[in-house]
Amino acid sequence: MTATAERTEVVVRRPSDDSFTGTRTMVRLVLRRNRVRLAVWFVVLVGLFAYVAAYYADILATQAALDDFAALSNTPGIKALTGLAAAPNTLGGAVWTKIWMTCVLALGFGVVFLVTRNGRADEEVGRTELLRSRVLGVHASSAATWLVVAGLCVAVGVGVIVVSAGGGLDPAGTGSTGSLILGASVTGVGLFALGVGAVAGQIASTSRGANALGSAVLGVFYVMRMVGDLGDCRLTWASPVGWGQEMQPWGANRWWPFGLLALLAAALLGVAAQLEARRDLGAGLVAERPGRATAPARYATPLGLALRLQRGPIIGWSLTVVLSALLFGSVIDAMTKLLDDAASPPPMLAGTGVDALLSLLVLLIAMVTTVFALQSTVSMRTDEASGILEPQLAGAVSRNRWVLQRLLIPAVGAAGLLLVGGAGMGAVYGALVDDPGQTSRLAFAALAYWPAVMVLVGVAVVLFGWFPRLATPLTWGLLAAMWFVVLIGDALHLPAWLLDLLPFSATPAQPLEPVSWTPLVVMILVAAGLTGMGLERFRRRDVVSG
Repeated sequence: MTATAERTEVVVRRPSDDSFTGTRTMVRLVLRRNRVRLAVWFVVLVGLFAYVAAYYADILATQAALDDFAALSNTPGIKALTGLAAAPNTLGGAVWTKIWMTCVLALGFGVVFLVTRNGRADEEVGRTELLRSRVLGVHASSAATWLVVAGLCVAVGVGVIVVSAGGGLDPAGTGSTGSLILGASVTGVGLFALGVGAVAGQIASTSRGANALGSAVLGVFYVMRMVGDLGDCRLTWASPVGWGQEMQPWGANRWWPFGLLALLAAALLGVAAQLEARRDLGAGLVAERPGRATAPARYATPLGLALRLQRGPIIGWSLTVVLSALLFGSVIDAMTKLLDDAASPPPMLAGTGVDALLSLLVLLIAMVTTVFALQSTVSMRTDEASGILEPQLAGAVSRNRWVLQRLLIPAVGAAGLLLVGGAGMGAVYGALVDDPGQTSRLAFAALAYWPAVMVLVGVAVVLFGWFPRLATPLTWGLLAAMWFVVLIGDALHLPAWLLDLLPFSATPAQPLEPVSWTPLVVMILVAAGLTGMGLERFRRRDVVSG
């Protein structure tokens, strides 16, 4: 008797329309996980815009003041950094010049980071695979993230419209068209950044790579817009950031660039969806390169490995400081002449004359350097959370040695960037006024802010030691508050004793004021004490991953 077993092959096919199954549930999850971040981004961006609008309405109360501001803004340096409003001698134009570029770039970078956090980063840690083990469509998680982040972009744009219209930025008799265009331009650039972040998350195989790629794309388009504004504007129209700028509220009042931004965002999201449907879960379009068979001996040390992992940010921030310094140096002479002709100096200046302007520009270089120093410091928490730290501590590396070697990067790097930034600005300015001594003068003026930078690094180390899970957001929140107080603190009417406690305010404004060593020495001691407190706590606590 012969039995014949027939094998029946069962092929399970998912319906073609189930790719978005579970999207509504995922929207609730994304909102739940990001509710604080979404609220913070909205409040900071709209609140900052509202404050600048109210502040400028107070200090630019006359047409003469607006005309002076417009003349000061129409310089190559300001046009390159912020663009030039279509109606710079109006209140709306002045506010646009002050805050629009900062607002859209901050929103753009924030959108990229949010998309990566809920996309590529979740794949990296295995959360997406766990969710897909249930009934969840291929695109459900991504679509939910895109919908939530798009909602943030729209909400920020609507908030800007309300603030602009309510704050009286629209000239009399023009209606609210300018405010509507202004809000739409912010939303449009944010939606474009959403598309960039979505595609970057499909191309890169790591969250670090996705953030770097998305940020680099935004940076390139910003630079294209900058070069275009300084030239014949062709590159401005080649940049989506330039499209938002060229909507020109209170000027041409163009709506159609918003349509271009929305179409480009939709096209990028379509490309991201197609890539997601075709790639393996956890993989990127660009595969990770295989490592070398052998690694240099320096990678076995905390400092050597950190330098390798932070190579990109170190190069990027170095170029940023150098380019900023060269740009600042090239406009000092022209800005000084405009300030001399103005009816009153801008409130950010601590005095009158070229030294007051030099002091402000040196401070800006110090603040950019601080971003690098804190980014390097909070990377200690990133390595702890991602699991890079534990294998190092499992060997012969002590916790003290690990932290102190890692802190060499922000400490030495900040000092180097301050010297290079000050020297670069001084060299360009010195060449224009035939005074080579400005190179060393401004280099040491910038270096005077090194203790202030290290105080903030010390605070970041304390947060890393005592509150590891909150260290990164608290550090960046502290820096944002510091920038806010330094840039527009004069309008807050804070008491002098409180300002003296803040690192940047406590530093003598160089080269306007004579050097006072007491606050510098005190800040160095405070930075050392804070670092010791954070290190002592880190030595005693458990390693907190995830």
